[in-house]
Amino acid sequence: MRSWLVLLLILAGIAFYAQRFGLAVGYAPFTPVFYWNYTGEATYDLSTTGLDAIKIKLDGQLSQGQLEVLVRRGGQPIASPVQYNNSFNETLKYQTDPGVYQILFRLDNARGQIRYDWVGTKNGY
Repeated sequence: MRSWLVLLLILAGIAFYAQRFGLAVGYAPFTPVFYWNYTGEATYDLSTTGLDAIKIKLDGQLSQGQLEVLVRRGGQPIASPVQYNNSFNETLKYQTDPGVYQILFRLDNARGQIRYDWVGTKNGY
């Protein structure tokens, strides 16, 4: 009985923290990431030596909030940011030159789950 009470207390503390400050659980690109009132951004570097495209696969469901995806090279965006909310299953493709690119995922008050995957590829178009 005490174990259940301790577990319930821990879960209540996590729920309080998530509601007040936001919470993200998971690690992209290997597992889905679950968000609860989360605001923040993550940047991932991708080297495209000898490759001609970047593909970003997004699959998710947000009951609230918004996801914005931006690809940059040398701090400059290579295309307009793409925004998602509600349910989405999308593959973004960007033509690239050899170099290092940054993929930026920005979330604003997101609640739901998203599965991310990105890759540099040959003959992406």
